[in-house]
Amino acid sequence: MASNSYRILRSLARELKLIYKKKDMCEVPVYAYVREQFRNFQVTGEKMCRARQEAEHLAQTYLCYLESTRKHEAVSAHYRGKGERSVESSANIVGLKLPKLYSEETAQKSPEH
Repeated sequence: MASNSYRILRSLARELKLIYKKKDMCEVPVYAYVREQFRNFQVTGEKMCRARQEAEHLAQTYLCYLESTRKHEAVSAHYRGKGERSVESSANIVGLKLPKLYSEETAQKSPEH
C-alpha cells in the first residue's frame, strides 16, 4: 500500500514539475501541501486508516486531472485552427484539387479542333 502512495506522489511531482518548470519542487506550494497531507495520513504499524485511503483516492484523482489537462492542451495546440483558409487549401486538406481556371491566354495558345 505504501508503494502505491509513493508512486502517486512521484507522479504528482512529475506533473507539477511540467506545469511549474521549477527544479526545486519544495518551492511549489501545491506540492508542499500534497506532501504534507501524505505525511499526515501515514499508516503506522497494523493500524488501518480510512482517511489515508481517501487521501490516496483524492491524490489519484488530482493526478488524473493534471495528466488529462496536460494532454488536452497538447491535443488542442496540435489541432488548433489556423484561421480562415482559402478554398484551395481547404480542398487540399480533404484530398481534392480545384480545376484550373479558364483564361483567354491559355485558350488562344491551344490549337482549336
